[in-house]
Amino acid sequence: MAFLGQEEQIREFQDRFRYLYAALFIALGILISRMVFLQVLQGDRMREWSEKNRIKRVKVASPRGMIFDRNKTLLIDNRPAFDLEIIPQYLRESKQTQQVVARLSKLIGMPEKEILDTLERARNQPSFMPVKIKTDLTRDEVAKVESWRIDMPGVEVRQEIKRTNVHGEVASHLLGYIGEINSAELPIVNKTSVTKYELGDGIGKFGLEQRLERILRGVDGEELKEVDALGRIKLDSSKGRVPGNMESKPAVPGKNLVLTLDQDLQLAANKAFGDHIGSVVAIDPRSGEILAMLSRPSFDPTEFSRGISPALWNKLLTNPNHPLRDKTLQDHYSPGSTFKVLTAIAGLEEGVIDEKTTFTCTGNMRFGNRTYHCWSKHGHGNMNVVSAITQSCDVFFYKVAQKLKSVDQIAKWSNLLGLGRKTGIDLAREIPGLIPTEEWKRKRFNQPWNDGETLSVAIGQSFVLTTTLQLANAYAAIANGGTLYKPFIVKQTETYEGQVIQQTKPELLSKIDFPARDIALVKQGLWGVVNTPHGTAFHSRLPGMDFAGKTGTAQIIRLSADKLYGKCETWKFADRHNALFAGFAPQENPVIAVAVIVEHGCHGSSAATPIAKAIIKTYLQKYFPDLYGEKVLAARLKELKAATPPKPVKPVQEEAEDIVPENNERLPPATELPPALPPRPAVGPADLPELEE
Repeated sequence: MAFLGQEEQIREFQDRFRYLYAALFIALGILISRMVFLQVLQGDRMREWSEKNRIKRVKVASPRGMIFDRNKTLLIDNRPAFDLEIIPQYLRESKQTQQVVARLSKLIGMPEKEILDTLERARNQPSFMPVKIKTDLTRDEVAKVESWRIDMPGVEVRQEIKRTNVHGEVASHLLGYIGEINSAELPIVNKTSVTKYELGDGIGKFGLEQRLERILRGVDGEELKEVDALGRIKLDSSKGRVPGNMESKPAVPGKNLVLTLDQDLQLAANKAFGDHIGSVVAIDPRSGEILAMLSRPSFDPTEFSRGISPALWNKLLTNPNHPLRDKTLQDHYSPGSTFKVLTAIAGLEEGVIDEKTTFTCTGNMRFGNRTYHCWSKHGHGNMNVVSAITQSCDVFFYKVAQKLKSVDQIAKWSNLLGLGRKTGIDLAREIPGLIPTEEWKRKRFNQPWNDGETLSVAIGQSFVLTTTLQLANAYAAIANGGTLYKPFIVKQTETYEGQVIQQTKPELLSKIDFPARDIALVKQGLWGVVNTPHGTAFHSRLPGMDFAGKTGTAQIIRLSADKLYGKCETWKFADRHNALFAGFAPQENPVIAVAVIVEHGCHGSSAATPIAKAIIKTYLQKYFPDLYGEKVLAARLKELKAATPPKPVKPVQEEAEDIVPENNERLPPATELPPALPPRPAVGPADLPELEE
């Protein structure tokens, strides 16, 4: 029953209710239409999205290509490592942060504050990105965390690949290391990379790992896991709860590298080096293959692959001996008397000396207003090119330099043999060294060349700078008669299963047509260095192996008159001479050339030569056992010694300290003749008593 006047008001609003009903029906129609669209027309798609919300994609790191030596000895391996990670989003949503952190602290032996600080440092990154709490968990720690993981939302144990140098520090500069890519590198690398990188991915940072990153790196895979609302894995994808159009992707391994290195030579060089600082390179003169390449001091690349601690990184950076530098191609040195061979070649090829040329050494010579000393203050007497190389007579090479028209003639033949320019090896950061010319000095100092400087250049001092790699390659070219190869380190590339994809072929840089007699004279002098009592490396001879080479000692500070013939070992370590040796074996048809530089080693004969000796002996006995095996050598030497009549013993000459001036120590006198050796080339005057045993 309506009150008076209400019926009229009701009739007035009844028309408006029609609009309200229409709006309600329209809204209901839209809602029903939307439900039909989502549930019926888009049902499959919505179901897929729903499924994806409970499926987590877990990256499966691809195995990085392994690295082997020439005999398939494993050098760089991939080994499993386990990391503890927390996904902040799931941890916060669980509202159990304190309980989870406290439990983790007990399980992995890590202070709670350190865990919380690690999470705090990552607060600016997306909350769904995992935060690495601890790396390299032990198996016991992994077992403990896994047993409690259902009660620790957001906590995961992730398996990673630990890049491992099987032999620790050996060849670390050559092989290099990997590390996590950072935010600055990421956009630069992804511009040229076919497979894109993400933050946290490993990438080569140094050595072959960096240079051949595209070959060694594989393609990461993907595994699907079912998770609950807190991100905890509920069901493996193999249980059949993963949508049909979502598939796991297997990881594609990187390609393997087979190097030209011989690990036995590497280990022999490493052992022979001991605590010395420096580098060694061994090359096959028949092809340019690098057989050994070592820089000391070194570091363990394995420590870099999982993130290096700030303390260790700072220790490496502040080490005065620069363990992070590859001394085989990143540092250059004065070659000292190993360079005299280049002066001899220049003199022979320019026609200013021949096998009959002799100069008299009295211990010094006057040129201009300066006296140039020989390492032997008593002099060597009459010297020809063979005996001058054998006994490392400075005065002989001073006089060769005087006869040459210009230092440019020394530079010409040095450049042809690869000195003063990059070798072209496929490694980063190689430096060119320096072989000075008159034009270079004018450009560099705006000064004319001084003829007296040519004398210093002739014995490997002054402005002359070479790398160990250049020196080894130059001697390899001398050993094979004038063929200069581009050194290379990768023998072949293989699939992860071992199928050969690509092989590296020797590359010829230049061919010098040396007259046979000239190169034979030089090689005979080098043979005498090691195999005759007057030779500067006689105490390091390898009887029966026909080992040849040249010692060198390069001063690194200017010496005052009172130190001309002082004892190097008594000086401050940083002031001591660098010791060098470069050589090859055997004398005929050489198969290995070696260069060794020992920083502050004082004497090439005592510090550098034994290292080269160890490498050459290891190589010849390993690859030519029928010729150089211990039993074969013993039988051959016994036979030759029995057939050789005894000769009077001559005193051993002073040990050459190939420097101006140099130490004047004497070797202990020989008590007996060395065993008879295979015949050397019959080159040069037959009446050279200093070349007779």
